[in-house]
Amino acid sequence: MHPFMTYRARPSASRANDALLPSLALALAPLLAGCADAGPVVASAEELSVLEQSSAIEGRDGGSSARVFGRSVWTYGDTVLTIPDDREQTWHHNSVSWTEDEDASNGITGFLEPMEASGAPRHFIEPTPEELAFNLAHAGEDCEVEPCGARFAVWPGEPVWDAANGRAIVSFGLIYAEPGEFNFKGLGTGFAEWRGLEQAPVRLVADAEAEHPSLVFSPDEPDFSSGLQVIDGYLYAFSTSDGDRHRARLGRVPVEEISDRAAWRFWDGDGWVANWKKSQVLFDGAPIFTLSFNAFLDQWIVVYTEPFEHEILVRAAPALEGPWSKPSVLYVAPEEDPPYDAMHHPDFEQEDGRVGYLTYSRHTSGWFGTEFPVVRFEFADPSGE
Repeated sequence: MHPFMTYRARPSASRANDALLPSLALALAPLLAGCADAGPVVASAEELSVLEQSSAIEGRDGGSSARVFGRSVWTYGDTVLTIPDDREQTWHHNSVSWTEDEDASNGITGFLEPMEASGAPRHFIEPTPEELAFNLAHAGEDCEVEPCGARFAVWPGEPVWDAANGRAIVSFGLIYAEPGEFNFKGLGTGFAEWRGLEQAPVRLVADAEAEHPSLVFSPDEPDFSSGLQVIDGYLYAFSTSDGDRHRARLGRVPVEEISDRAAWRFWDGDGWVANWKKSQVLFDGAPIFTLSFNAFLDQWIVVYTEPFEHEILVRAAPALEGPWSKPSVLYVAPEEDPPYDAMHHPDFEQEDGRVGYLTYSRHTSGWFGTEFPVVRFEFADPSGE
């Protein structure tokens, strides 16, 4: 994510009242469970630790994860470095790290990341030669080409494993940004394939003649790039944007035809249709969320935080198509500034998902200094026992 996406907290009651929110939410959960469409009941949630981070990184956001190539792989958005990279730049628009750690109960450690010759962490999805040339020409306060600070950025999602083709698939959004709060726009979304930790992901070509050849979805369409799942030969993906609303819709495509826009179909409540405008809105969500199947609940769950809110929410459904429950409060972030990038990490869940972990980026210092608190949560038994 771009730092211009950092939301400012709305005026609220006293901090003493804010401190009561987590316990109040947990106390109300059993009452909500009586409703047929109530969300999962959360038994407890507390911050355990702070995610390990390289000294070469001042701050970054995002931090979704998935287990591929035998590692827990974490992908991040905008990443500010403490040392210059090979091109004397300290701003990367994405990064990646991975660890063999499988137990989050005592902290998540042992992270490695690909490095440049300078010792700076490498981009995860590299800029194209055209994007790189543009960014360098506009870099710095005394840039070669106005407007200074303008840039292209690629913000990746977490990888999903495509066993039939021996690869991981990564969605990404291409962004154009200029200095100033919220002064950026999405140019569309696409997909990259990743063949191994020692290689960089390669963007799949959707239209070789287009200005941005790897974009499958245009900025005039929902993005269909979140919550990727590969099931029975199809890639399923949720949209997270619909104009100025964050209404979730579901799309799918044969996994061998990901970059073919014409091959995509969308759930309309009864079946799969070619026109996304006829697709069903499954729930109101947020621009960022994570999706996984929770064996303890025997349901799919999505975790997200709504813009400008401190509550991190969870919904559940028996199938990707729904019906999706009302949201339950999973955790209330205590910081003054609300989180915008809450991420659930199913690759670290325990007891079939009864115990889970989430993170979000938290400001520490300077303009973009950040850290990631690690929050442990527990679901109550859905049977009520």
